[in-house]
Amino acid sequence: MNKVSSVKDMIKKEPMIVYMIFFSLIMEIIGILVVNDAKSYTKGLIFGLVFSILKLLLMKNTIRKSVLMPEAKAQKYANVQYLIRYVLTGIVLVIAALEPSISILGVFIGLISMKIAAYLQLFTIKRNEKSANQLGK
Repeated sequence: MNKVSSVKDMIKKEPMIVYMIFFSLIMEIIGILVVNDAKSYTKGLIFGLVFSILKLLLMKNTIRKSVLMPEAKAQKYANVQYLIRYVLTGIVLVIAALEPSISILGVFIGLISMKIAAYLQLFTIKRNEKSANQLGK
């Protein structure tokens, strides 16, 4: 298998993670040019990105498990998992605020990478649907 087909397979299987990494790389390039402490910024961005990827995987696991549960139990389980993810996000931000070698700006950008990736994925889906509709006409 060549590298191009493995990248295409990764994009098909985990587009959100690919978009998160893509967004973070762009923000890394911009950040290095703008911030005073590039090393701290990079550490923060990586810290935030890794945690965002972990949150995404936790969400996928929550959805996978809750679909198999009765509705009331699934709702409670999903709410508890939601609370756990946001408490962990708060802990990550507190760690970044207290640790001087980690830029809180970098962590914040890494954390919002999941939101940006969701919009990129939505845009890509809509663009593909539009192309498919135009081909069908």
